[in-house]
Amino acid sequence: QVGQCGNQIGCRFWDLALREHSSSNPHGTYDTALSSFFRNVDSRKSARAASIPVGDGSGKIRSLKARAVLVDMEESVVNELLRGQLGEVFDCRQNLTSISGSGNNWAVGHLVYGQMYSEQIANCIRRAAEECDCLQTFFLLHSMGGGTGSGLGTYILDHLKDAYPDVYRFAIPVYPSADDDVITSPYNCMLATAHLTEHADCVLPVENESLQRITQLVAKSCGTGKLSSQSRSHQALSTT
Repeated sequence: QVGQCGNQIGCRFWDLALREHSSSNPHGTYDTALSSFFRNVDSRKSARAASIPVGDGSGKIRSLKARAVLVDMEESVVNELLRGQLGEVFDCRQNLTSISGSGNNWAVGHLVYGQMYSEQIANCIRRAAEECDCLQTFFLLHSMGGGTGSGLGTYILDHLKDAYPDVYRFAIPVYPSADDDVITSPYNCMLATAHLTEHADCVLPVENESLQRITQLVAKSCGTGKLSSQSRSHQALSTT
């Protein structure tokens, strides 16, 4: 998950995955379905948390770690996630942040930060991949209007094709609304879309305004007519 938007959506994804699994698995066992998205680790065995294999799917959950890599060139969003309720779900060795941001510029994210952090990105992805018994797919969550999501996001996509050519690459890009006020958004979208077309096996695009309408409909269906805190966070998604 890359950039502010990608990490905000990713946080909600991991939260929903845990909630849905707990509702269907009240006994807290580490089964095959859960192992697709989370590692079960036991830090008591060594200083470095050791992964517990899924086995026959009847083992107890010790401590879950998301099979995720968090990347953002502005650290506030990732730091907020790590301080939140899901903070312990993310492996700190698989987070990569900077402080200056990409300035809503595709070229800064792709050409500058991509080259600058290429080794760290490769190591984070490799570490996550090595923890998988059967690596099948990469999911990339990012926006298209900002600099980090569009630029660094597509740089990572290019790297995945080169380093893991036999693994499927699914991209879930969030396109900006028609009334987006970031002047560089159309250029970022155009440049990023070219890389998605060339390097992604499957693209599941989401338009930001449509996402807002969905959250509003969900709020109305709940009978409140008001957005919940989670829905408001979706509505406030940045295009970075």
